Amino acid sequence: MLPSTHLALHEARAAELRKEAADHALIPRDRRRIRTQVGLKLVELGTRLAQPPAHHRHRTRIA
Repeated sequence: MLPSTHLALHEARAAELRKEAADHALIPRDRRRIRTQVGLKLVELGTRLAQPPAHHRHRTRIA
């Protein structure tokens, strides 16, 4: 890849990242915290759902 092409791609990506950062900065801090907490809870829930169920051994009682 030509250095000029590589530089142009890098500058375009940097501009995209700057725009995303600016958009993120517009969200109030409290709302960001809540959004982060909800996201972490969803990840935790998804992880629990993806795990196989625990097998419980049933003990037979002989009287």
